Amino acid sequence: MQKKAQATLQTDTPCYNKDMAENEIQKTATISIPDLILNYVEPVRFETACRSCSKYGVGSACPPHDFNVVEWWSRFAYLDLYAVSIPGDADWDEADKRLSDRLLVLERAVPESLCLLSGSSGGKEGEAVRYSIQSLGGNVEKLCRELLSISLQWPKEGTDPGRLTLVGGLLRSKRGPDVRPMETKDLILRESLAEDISRFSEWEAEDAVKEYFSIEDDQTPQQVEQIFWEDRKNEERKQYTIVLKRTGEPIGRIVMNDLQPGWKAEIFRIYIGDPALRGNGYGRQAMEALLALCFEEWKVERVYLDHYTGNPAGRLYLDLGFRYEGVLRKNCRKNGQLYDVHLMSMLRPEYEEAVSRYGSVNL
Repeated sequence: MQKKAQATLQTDTPCYNKDMAENEIQKTATISIPDLILNYVEPVRFETACRSCSKYGVGSACPPHDFNVVEWWSRFAYLDLYAVSIPGDADWDEADKRLSDRLLVLERAVPESLCLLSGSSGGKEGEAVRYSIQSLGGNVEKLCRELLSISLQWPKEGTDPGRLTLVGGLLRSKRGPDVRPMETKDLILRESLAEDISRFSEWEAEDAVKEYFSIEDDQTPQQVEQIFWEDRKNEERKQYTIVLKRTGEPIGRIVMNDLQPGWKAEIFRIYIGDPALRGNGYGRQAMEALLALCFEEWKVERVYLDHYTGNPAGRLYLDLGFRYEGVLRKNCRKNGQLYDVHLMSMLRPEYEEAVSRYGSVNL
């Protein structure tokens, strides 16, 4: 009996990214590679079908391959599917380019990942070959139907296909992030990795970052690393790295605490590390993505945070829909002194009201 693949974090909302057309709908899902191979990879069937194509044996991304397809898939841990549905009369090539550009940006931001381009055979970007899912024996029609609830429509001459769908993917390494990255207009939020620790240490040594957090002046890189690994083992904590899309470089950090799915979560720490990059709306985008993660995936009823007196981020939190609950007097210790912090929270109805103002984030 075949094992049913598990899709996670499916979405069906207008695309948040501003570089996508207004009439495009995107869906995403994640599947483990063992489930993918068991249920959706049929290399013999699809190579046989490819033989009637003019590209067969021509392009470097096309079958026949000089490697074992199943072994190739097995190098990875997860496949993140990205599907874009467009009207039948829309410009297919433009939509395909937008999706391909998006996947290449994700690949650059997520260490040890590889994107799979949409289209019949993928292609070549720079020196690297980018395959398509179907060129590697993936049954895209079945993936769309069972994981994304999309019934693919094949255009016929003289008929209106209604909507057409492009499908690509991001393969994540066994040594890479365990969860699919989140996207905003300018940012990618991915799970933090060991290679990020040195950046965290550099950022948290800067006065511009330490000023409004309980970070001791004499904090050492070894302490940052120790805390990172302790948090990694704590199921109630999640750590994310903020990456700027246009450069692929990390620019900030997020630490979530007290995560109780279905109940509550705390935004324990969030910052943009380089002061020169502040004032561009990146903090707001990251916060909107976090709130979507908390309320839409983790299904919490309450998100809370606190901030030091004078922290200008308090204005942003108010604008996002947080409300003050009170002052926690002498609640935080820093460099031997005790500080008050201002407690803020957002409940699900307040999040839903805020989303009606600024729009939802498509994770």
